[in-house]
Amino acid sequence: MRKGYIKYVVIIFIVALTALGVTADFHRQSEDRRIQEFDVERFRETGYTDEELSLFCDIAFNRDGERIRKWETDLRVEIENIAELGDEAVDEVDSVISILRPLIAPLKIERVSEKGNVIVHKNVELTLINKPRQKPTYTNGIARINEATDHSWNINFAHIYDGPTTGTQTLMHEFEHILGLEHPMMLYEYYLTIGRSSIPQHYSAYGDWFRFHRMPYYISPREKAVIRMLYSPEIRSGLKRDEFIKRMGIELPASPI
Repeated sequence: MRKGYIKYVVIIFIVALTALGVTADFHRQSEDRRIQEFDVERFRETGYTDEELSLFCDIAFNRDGERIRKWETDLRVEIENIAELGDEAVDEVDSVISILRPLIAPLKIERVSEKGNVIVHKNVELTLINKPRQKPTYTNGIARINEATDHSWNINFAHIYDGPTTGTQTLMHEFEHILGLEHPMMLYEYYLTIGRSSIPQHYSAYGDWFRFHRMPYYISPREKAVIRMLYSPEIRSGLKRDEFIKRMGIELPASPI
């Protein structure tokens, strides 16, 4: 009698667990479908150019899964080692924040003294990479955001590591990463701060690269447009690149180089 009762309880538990898993999977798929059904017509009313849309498709989708990753909450920027820094280093962070603030509205970005969700490590010579048993490495600039999950592609926490000899463009570059931008895969004849800035992307862009690479806090008009697009309410975290291209009816050009 007791063995039969235990068997009955186990069967009920397995059935309930299976039902719970099916329900969770259904909910996840339903939410994913809702994310993909963004308001195309309202988005088109913003009037972005074909060039800006093409750049958006290149740099605004996370390489892991080809989905949008963005913040849905306000950004609170905390400088981890602020007591060790001079005014100039702190002013650099404040300047980047002031430039990005209007681009991600209505979300807010501000510097805080504690409980930040964006932690900036300024003038850091060495940092650990997330690999087992790897030695600390010299950093120019590194950005890290929280891992995505099956249930959320939101960015809700980030670290920025900025080396002691880098220019202001490196800091801006890393802030663009933590907003959700990736390095471009295509080549462009104009300078991009989010580009791999150690060398010009192409010799025809060298003049622009040389001119803008050391310009304090420079961010191109095209990148500003992409960030505004990324943080428009129609674009949800988790939106798939293929779905965006299909729904917008975009024909992406071949690389201009």
